Amino acid sequence: MSNASEPFELLDRTLILNGMDCAIRDGLSSLRIEPSLDSTNSAVQRLAPEEQHATAILAEHQASGRGRRGRNWHSPRGRNLYLSLGWRFEQALSTLGCLPLVVAISVAQALSRAGLTGHCIKWPNDVLINGRKLCGCLVEIQGDTQGPYHAVLGVGINVHMPASDKTSGIDQPWTDLNSHVPACSRNGLAALVLEELMTQLPLFSDQGFAVFRDAWEQMDGLSGKTVHIESGNRRFHGTVTGIDEHGALMLDTGVEVLKLHSGEVSIKID
Repeated sequence: MSNASEPFELLDRTLILNGMDCAIRDGLSSLRIEPSLDSTNSAVQRLAPEEQHATAILAEHQASGRGRRGRNWHSPRGRNLYLSLGWRFEQALSTLGCLPLVVAISVAQALSRAGLTGHCIKWPNDVLINGRKLCGCLVEIQGDTQGPYHAVLGVGINVHMPASDKTSGIDQPWTDLNSHVPACSRNGLAALVLEELMTQLPLFSDQGFAVFRDAWEQMDGLSGKTVHIESGNRRFHGTVTGIDEHGALMLDTGVEVLKLHSGEVSIKID
């Protein structure tokens, strides 16, 4: 049972919509809140392609929440933010390599607006504070070779998740927003995340990643760090020197500079 003193706030469609700038809110095709889903990304993907664009689905609970590289996402009921937004892109798939980075920037900026400080992005799209994971994003793209492409942008933020026997199996250091910004509203945070995504995605679609470069460099939590990287059956050790124009991580091993792509790697910071 939950402690009666712990904050508990159910998601409320009206509160989320009212918390958004009206001009941005009008760009939403649909906003749904479900009591429980397998995952919000899967729920968007089950819609007809023409219904996915600018459709947001949130859930109080996910039975099969997932992260990058097939990891499970711990999803306690009514405590965190599980949100997915569908978006249609007309450009070539090769131009969408930086999309996970844009999603991470958008979420990091929403967290800043919610009052959080000191957070950074661990390439490609985890948000950390003090080396502990606060948020993960999962971008999944479907479409024909020539486009258009339908992307589903999943965001999972630990909002109020006290340590318990249910969190003991999480295999990496983690934290929650309530530990840093007490009593942050889940509805208010959802409104901020949607506002940022719906502001930044059209900008990315029109102008590419170049306009996000400064924001990325300000939030980049890996640049200059010495890391261990696993990519398939291969392991690398080196210093991160940034990203290239396609969003690939550049790793200086001392022998060569490798370019690694987001679907391929697991990173541990020394």
